[in-house]
Amino acid sequence: MDTLEREPLRLLILTDTAILGPGGSERFLRNLVAHLPRTRYSIDVLQLAAPPRERVGTLDDGAARLMYRPIDAIYAPRGLAAFWFVLRRALRGNYSILQSQHEKSDLITAFLPRFIRARRISNRRDMGFQKTGRLRALFRRANARFDRIVAPSRAILDALVAEENADGRRCTAIPNGVDTQRFRPVDAAARTVLRDALGFDDAACVIGCVASFTPVKCHTVLVEAFAALHARHPGVQLVLVGEGPLRGAIEAQIAALGLAGSVHLLGARADIERILPALDVFVLASSTEGLSNAILEAQSCGLPVVATDVGGNGELVREGIDGRRVPPNDVAALAGALAELVADGQRRSAFGTAARERVEREFSIAAMVAAYEKLYGELAYVR
Repeated sequence: MDTLEREPLRLLILTDTAILGPGGSERFLRNLVAHLPRTRYSIDVLQLAAPPRERVGTLDDGAARLMYRPIDAIYAPRGLAAFWFVLRRALRGNYSILQSQHEKSDLITAFLPRFIRARRISNRRDMGFQKTGRLRALFRRANARFDRIVAPSRAILDALVAEENADGRRCTAIPNGVDTQRFRPVDAAARTVLRDALGFDDAACVIGCVASFTPVKCHTVLVEAFAALHARHPGVQLVLVGEGPLRGAIEAQIAALGLAGSVHLLGARADIERILPALDVFVLASSTEGLSNAILEAQSCGLPVVATDVGGNGELVREGIDGRRVPPNDVAALAGALAELVADGQRRSAFGTAARERVEREFSIAAMVAAYEKLYGELAYVR
């Protein structure tokens, strides 16, 4: 049958989290679902979580059917009920592809009976930092049941091959894509308007971070490094965008260091594209990363980036070309790299220009969607 005559390919996507909520893996999935052509794909998304309390993303009507089925432990009653729910849908839904991301969803997909004809894709979004030794052992069995394991960075796939016995021949790297029209540099007049809205004048040097307040994002390290930087450059400002369980602890640290007037917590925001172009430098101090959407969006806005040298960050931030990489949990190195950029506007501009050019060339949403379409076609139509 000719490709033009085919019925829309049916996808069932499982994820542990609510895709309209905050977070990089959620943004990735929204971008993918929103840009797969509706004439070629019929998409159901089953979220093993409740609807988000605060939506920071949207999907156009008809892009996908969103289902919510919150569970706790995968082996608890609600987890087992979710397994049977997915099994029934897989049997009745005539799906060609089952795609899962995060541990609970991956385990459900992996251990569905082999007579389920849909091809199975595991989409790994991070370096597996939440996996216990027991869970890694379980995934050494589960990995063999996927037709393909996809990740946004080679670093993730290399770790899976080394630590979970994944078959490298079934592993595919597809980098995240960023909407380069939504996230783009702005001219001087527009930038002034954006900075006024945030309460900054044109003279201030503003550093920003977009990340949830969770342990792996290492906000405490960033705030400590900023304190050292602020002592040398009293006019510098830090903007933190995000929410999470550690917000109270971060607020207490900021107060204890006397930085309340220089560190600004904006909460979770749906208008990141209006914040990033107002910044001078983007920073991410994480202890682990997959391939950071936050870094890509900042680079797409023409910002230089200072990031820890973990996971896929080395694939995004080219040392001395479009940013600086520093060791994780190294306060002095982070403060020093930030100080270099704060003091050198020409270098900031050169780094930002190089970053924007590379994102347009290598990390567009169109390129990401095309790679997924190629993968779906190979699995669904080539046996």
